Amino acid sequence: MHNNVGLKRNPSGGVWSLRNLSISVPRAVLSGEGQSAVLRCSYDLEGAALYSIRWYRAEIEFYRYVPREMPPSMIFPLPGASVDLAQSDHQQVRIVNLNRRLSGEYQCEVSADAPLFHTDIRSAPLTVVDPPFRAPRLTVSHRSYSRGDVIRANCSVDEAYPAPNITWILDDHKIAETISWRTSDLDFKERGAFSHLELTILEAEHYKVGLTYTSASLNRIYQDHFIYGGNEAEDLNIVRYTMVPPESGQFTLGCVATIFDIYARQSEPVYIKEDTPHPASVTGEDSSGTDFHGREEFY
Repeated sequence: MHNNVGLKRNPSGGVWSLRNLSISVPRAVLSGEGQSAVLRCSYDLEGAALYSIRWYRAEIEFYRYVPREMPPSMIFPLPGASVDLAQSDHQQVRIVNLNRRLSGEYQCEVSADAPLFHTDIRSAPLTVVDPPFRAPRLTVSHRSYSRGDVIRANCSVDEAYPAPNITWILDDHKIAETISWRTSDLDFKERGAFSHLELTILEAEHYKVGLTYTSASLNRIYQDHFIYGGNEAEDLNIVRYTMVPPESGQFTLGCVATIFDIYARQSEPVYIKEDTPHPASVTGEDSSGTDFHGREEFY
């Protein structure tokens, strides 16, 4: 949630009657029928009467509350959505059935009554999300490996607004991310997302299995989707990770598409196993791991 707190003072040093105005707006909501967003405005009039509350989207007024008028609430056209009057008042406004073109800056303006009519305004961004229709699709160069191999994997996500981020998952561990740039000009276009992972399997002995997944930090690629698919960006869009093979010789790889904190969907996992059993370790233990003849195959 976005929050701003303001305090105004008059030239003589006293505090205005309107203090501590703040706005609370969800950073993102899903689009579609039945979806809604509640925008709240809080303030301290220090005992003064309220003259009006006005809500704007991109500086165009869509809801007004004036307690001295009957009825006190007034709504103005908000194309692609509607205001729920029953749940809107001097503190909040509820918008229902939003579409992505209603993404943008929302403002709350509060005015105290006569004689001072002190007015202040706060704004916060809201993104209306159109999620992808399908789960991410994951392909890998091969499903078995020898030590020293590089496994190449691609994750693609259908078009959405805004373009999703992609997180790579190795045996339930997050190992890398591709972050899609957010458009600043609000063109409202849906865009897909794509990430390419190069996974290097280290030559390591069984007793070093504790080194697995000890990447120092989460590798991130920031992808500009305006050049998405262009050859000049191909190498820049590769995330790389190095791993020690687990004791069993098998691991799973997957990818997750996310948009803010309101959408997350994972691909089908791909099971990858070692070509040949491990040789016996120096302690004489058999380190060949689990027999995977009965494992489930995807695709």
